[in-house]
Amino acid sequence: MRVRLMAAVAVVAAAGSVGAVLAQEARGRRAPDRPDPAALRAELGLTDEQAAQMEKTWADGRKLAIRQRADLAIARIELEELMNAPVVDQKAIDARVKAVADLQAAQLKARTDQRLAMRRILSPEQQEKMKQLLKQRRAERGPRPADWRGRRPARPGAPAPGPGGPWSGESEETDDPAAPEPPR
Repeated sequence: MRVRLMAAVAVVAAAGSVGAVLAQEARGRRAPDRPDPAALRAELGLTDEQAAQMEKTWADGRKLAIRQRADLAIARIELEELMNAPVVDQKAIDARVKAVADLQAAQLKARTDQRLAMRRILSPEQQEKMKQLLKQRRAERGPRPADWRGRRPARPGAPAPGPGGPWSGESEETDDPAAPEPPR
């Protein structure tokens, strides 16, 4: 039963990610972290071979990122299940925490490898131009919002967290140290 549930969650997570990317591209919009290939090709003076290599690298990177996000989501769900179990299995929790950390490290490694692959495709002059273009795009977008990594904004009408956090029960006027926040 548990294996079927995990498989279903994995399929739904992967399908949702793929569906979002396909829907975005079907509407004619590119992912925000990916420049328009035609414009980039003209700006950088890419050859046909360079453009094809970059497109393949981007596609491979997107596929891998989708798989990694799904694996990480499943590992986090499994960790949450272990944390909510009536009997806590410290060894299993430690193993799942390590698995989550390993998956996060794999994501960072994959992003780094993709950036290095892009550098190998471009000449030094093209690399410098690419840096300038990315810097310009970041400036045009402006600063990132506080919840840029998917963090949920506070609920409307919810009290602002004080020095001890939203669970401390202490007001800001008291001199008593706030209680630590409970684990989530």
